[in-house]
Amino acid sequence: MVKIYSIPQCPYCNEIKEKLTEDNIEFTDVNVFLEENKEEYDAIILKTQSDEVPIIRVGNQLLVPNVSFHSITEAHDLTKKFLV
Repeated sequence: MVKIYSIPQCPYCNEIKEKLTEDNIEFTDVNVFLEENKEEYDAIILKTQSDEVPIIRVGNQLLVPNVSFHSITEAHDLTKKFLV
């Protein structure tokens, strides 16, 4: 299971979603601006100590910008790696 914690206007969020779509990798997009996602996103912020997006959850693994990855290509590669 892949979840992308994102905001609609974020070019990096949109780029990772495009790359995953091109690879036929299913994911759930969690818009962090929506009230219905606030509790879930707050829990992610507490866990990662980061409110940057996109945060990517692959199973139990959390990929955090500028901690786990420094480019969308790196995020994409790590996501595919953790799916195996």
